[in-house]
Amino acid sequence: MANADDARPCCIGDRLEYGSMGRDIRVGGVDMYLATPKTPTKKGVVVFIDIFGWEMPNTRYIVDMIADNGYAAILPDAFLGEEPWSPTGDWSKFPEWYETKDANKIHPVVDKAVGYLQKECGVEQLGCVGFCWGGRGVHTCLVDRTDFKCGVAFYGIASKDDEKLGQLNAPGLFIFGGNDPVIPLTQVESLKAELKKSSKVDHQVQVYDGMEHGFAHRKKEENDKDAAAIDGARLEMLKW
Repeated sequence: MANADDARPCCIGDRLEYGSMGRDIRVGGVDMYLATPKTPTKKGVVVFIDIFGWEMPNTRYIVDMIADNGYAAILPDAFLGEEPWSPTGDWSKFPEWYETKDANKIHPVVDKAVGYLQKECGVEQLGCVGFCWGGRGVHTCLVDRTDFKCGVAFYGIASKDDEKLGQLNAPGLFIFGGNDPVIPLTQVESLKAELKKSSKVDHQVQVYDGMEHGFAHRKKEENDKDAAAIDGARLEMLKW
């Protein structure tokens, strides 16, 4: 769920059969997935989960992709051991479940992930990436924190009632699908307006025409249009 103001669920899409190249660790009582590049690096990325949790193969695939491009990447279980949403769950109960998952309270988990990257991996420059619920977490971190140098939020926006919506402390890239029922284009336009009005740092809002919610990490490249959007969004993430 990427939109805090709309309790409609998002589809799991295509679940990848992927074994992953990193390892599970436990940091300060929090489960995390860590992937590191082949050569030492001082650059690190904290990746935030979607509603389907930290063991979702699709998200781990992105973590590995980031690591393969020269970053130490860590994916914390921001739900702190609580069950993520199941695609086979009773969707009528989703709003009640979602109410217990507040991305504004993500900071204690982020502190542990950041601390591990800095102390154990020698990271000095930090970025963050998030999908769906985690995209909202990225937006929250860019507004509330100063330790991240940049962030990329996929189909996730902090609450539209947040007065600080456009007040980023670090450059932010916001990626959306043009056919996303969870975050309609009217809300994307509102974000653009808030960023233009309030942000004093670089920012970009990118919309991929025809793409649905979750396209960049939960959709297979079934045709040229899908492949162009998926690969393009991932490349923009790495470039940012």
